[in-house]
Amino acid sequence: MKKSFELEDSFRSLSQIPRSEIQKRKTYNTIVKTGRPDRPIGYIARNWTGSLLTIVMILVCAAYLLTEIKSPSQAGLAALNPAELFASSEIVITYLTKSDSAEHFNLHSNLTRKGVAIIDEPNWRGIMNRTVNGRNNVENAPEMEGAYDLLLIYEGRKPDKCKLWINEENVYIKRVKEQRVYKVEASKAAKVIAMIEDMEKQVQF
Repeated sequence: MKKSFELEDSFRSLSQIPRSEIQKRKTYNTIVKTGRPDRPIGYIARNWTGSLLTIVMILVCAAYLLTEIKSPSQAGLAALNPAELFASSEIVITYLTKSDSAEHFNLHSNLTRKGVAIIDEPNWRGIMNRTVNGRNNVENAPEMEGAYDLLLIYEGRKPDKCKLWINEENVYIKRVKEQRVYKVEASKAAKVIAMIEDMEKQVQF
């Protein structure tokens, strides 16, 4: 607004100078061009580029958030609904044998040799899956004694190498490379113990 008033004052002052209309118009045009210089195309392009990049970033972020809402990631799915994650990585078969020590794992190869039990019984697989992949971990678990090596084979996922041991009618399981210990549900422990005792007789661990 200030520039506009200044231009008008300048134009009025021109009318008091004894010059022709053509000279006055040329002088006015010069003043206007000086007050409003033409901006080069490069300047305009640079400003538009920044605005376009901002808009694109907003659209990309919005699309990502929408995708996450409709299809949550595997980690988020596990935190919100563990049962669905377990169903997508079910145990298809298990191997069980007597363990030599808490550090050594015997089920690396030759899984069909004598002394190795192959268990694909649905109830057993379901109990192992719920225990090892659940959140029922315990603190101050009893010391591992008389343990078994347990290999869990999944569909579409790496196997789990575990240690299983029994203490006072309770069954405990831990992955070989982890410190966390899981406990089989009390209502299922007796069944697991009975199955292990039966396999010991058949396979002769």
